[in-house]
Amino acid sequence: MSKKYIVATRPSLLAYTQTEQTVNLLRAQNPDCEYEILKFSTHGDKVTDKPLTAFGGTGVFVKELENAILEGKADFAIHSLKDVPSIQPDELVLAAFPQRENPCDVVLTRDGKLLSDLDENCVIGTGSPRRIVQIATVQPTAQFKEIRGNIDTRLQKLEDGQYDAIVLAAAGLNRLGKSIQSSSILPTEVCLPAIGQGAIAIECRKDDAETIQMLRSINHTETEIAITAERSFMLTVGGGCKFPLAAYGTISGNTLHLEAMTGDHKTYKMVRLSEDSTIDKAEELGRSLAAKIIAAAAENGIMLQP
Repeated sequence: MSKKYIVATRPSLLAYTQTEQTVNLLRAQNPDCEYEILKFSTHGDKVTDKPLTAFGGTGVFVKELENAILEGKADFAIHSLKDVPSIQPDELVLAAFPQRENPCDVVLTRDGKLLSDLDENCVIGTGSPRRIVQIATVQPTAQFKEIRGNIDTRLQKLEDGQYDAIVLAAAGLNRLGKSIQSSSILPTEVCLPAIGQGAIAIECRKDDAETIQMLRSINHTETEIAITAERSFMLTVGGGCKFPLAAYGTISGNTLHLEAMTGDHKTYKMVRLSEDSTIDKAEELGRSLAAKIIAAAAENGIMLQP
């Protein structure tokens, strides 16, 4: 007899699309299982007229999905990992992470200009402190303006002339089948991505061993190791989305490389450091680099608080 799972997702096109894509991976590995996707609107979906930093930041896109699991309305939920706080409810666990998409940010302009070619005092659509402080190193005279809404809404605002450029995640564009010019991608050397950007996290009840085993069938080990280091860094620093914070882990053989930054999006001061370890020391690497970033930030007069 087949087992049926109820899958919680947000109602946005991107969230639903990436949930369908993830469920298709699960179906391929677990053909004897059935999956039903249910939409749950989150606080972040309902409040679209305020910057994320103004009403809670990290966590506003996951709480209602977590409640659905805890209340038995769903067996597991599929999140964009960058939206998931560093600490989960005690009863829940992030059980699996499919292979990561492109983690980079993308700068889109109306006329196809590069970021470095935009006019002085150009208006760039992003409310992300992380993006602001890093992009300012390339365009220090740019004006940054908050932008909310789904991808198509943001693209229309760009087309309508409300912005000279907007910044989006490559992963979301790719998952929706949008074409991206390689010249519009910000390499990680220029702009480190948000912690967990491009990765999907599947969350379920910690005591649900059968579901965890099923979800682990699509886990990607290298993705899990890299984001373990990134999230260990975030937990140690204590950051969400209210001040600039980024970390990105990559693996070569048995070596895990973690690069991280923090800064002040008002003064554009920034510190950026990296460190290596073996892949079995991911959590320790995150904590170690966090300690160095905290010290470097203090030396440079950067306050790591909202």
